[in-house]
Amino acid sequence: MKRKTVIFLSAIIFSVLSGGVAVACDFCLLSQGISPLDTVRGAGIRVVERYTRLKSVYRGAEKISNPGAEEKYWTTELTGFFAITGDTTLQIVVPLRKTEADAHLHVHPDGTLEAEHVKARESGLGDMAVLGRHVFFKKHAIDATLTAAIVAGIKFPTGKTDAKTGDGAEYLDSHLQPGTGSWDFLLGLSASHAVRKFSLSANLLGVVTTGGEAGDIKHRFGNALNYDLTGKFRVYPEEVSPSAGQVFLALGLNGELRGREEERPGGRLENSGGHTVYLSPGVQLVMTPNLVLEASYQHAVYHNLHGTQMGEDHKAIGGMTYLF
Repeated sequence: MKRKTVIFLSAIIFSVLSGGVAVACDFCLLSQGISPLDTVRGAGIRVVERYTRLKSVYRGAEKISNPGAEEKYWTTELTGFFAITGDTTLQIVVPLRKTEADAHLHVHPDGTLEAEHVKARESGLGDMAVLGRHVFFKKHAIDATLTAAIVAGIKFPTGKTDAKTGDGAEYLDSHLQPGTGSWDFLLGLSASHAVRKFSLSANLLGVVTTGGEAGDIKHRFGNALNYDLTGKFRVYPEEVSPSAGQVFLALGLNGELRGREEERPGGRLENSGGHTVYLSPGVQLVMTPNLVLEASYQHAVYHNLHGTQMGEDHKAIGGMTYLF
């Protein structure tokens, strides 16, 4: 088998198998986009707006009745990137977060559920990150291109972790804090194979966490793995022209795996972590060679969460990339 086929298939198989054994979650940062190897290159800026809603409750893979809890998250992600060499790109990610909840899900020791009415409205700087991406394989043919890259970086504890409820009586839950308080390490792989009007991309991003805090409690989020496999098809124009824009339709499968969280005092949180899979239709508009717009909707189609907890219903993501 040719080397390019082995590399690309390995990335896809790794992402699928990883999903079967164990999140672009808001705490992991990084919206990689529909085709990051095609759009985040050279030098430029990327602006992403992401909305996430949690209104469903799961016990393992079973959806159960919600007593009235709901959480909403908005994240504006500003990314600046520039090529250090032709194959190596540096990215600096600055997230601005807004969290909102009127009722928090509480699981009693006997398994009964309660919606604790806690007013939470918090916004501010999240945890910034710096990443490097290196393209280690490129193969160009007349009508096909194969690219593979490795990504590595670090997330800094720049977001506040001492936000309180509206009445100031208590600290917000760790998920509602703008920051995590931890230095986290990121490592990933990306691959893209384009043939004429169709392209297929696979992305992996793993996060190794360290200890942080939430209010006056030591808290550590679980390690995480985000993966996606996305097909993209050019619907306009029939033939690429430098003077015309391009329209792509995309359909992807995204997954988020999160390990259980820990608190001190308290130990491991049994009602935390798990696996969520999303079906993600999207559209990408190449307005000019320098401007790319994209939007996607991620609908959760599978949950297998540890214990009893709230799960994401959907995410809506819009992005703009401008190349200098």
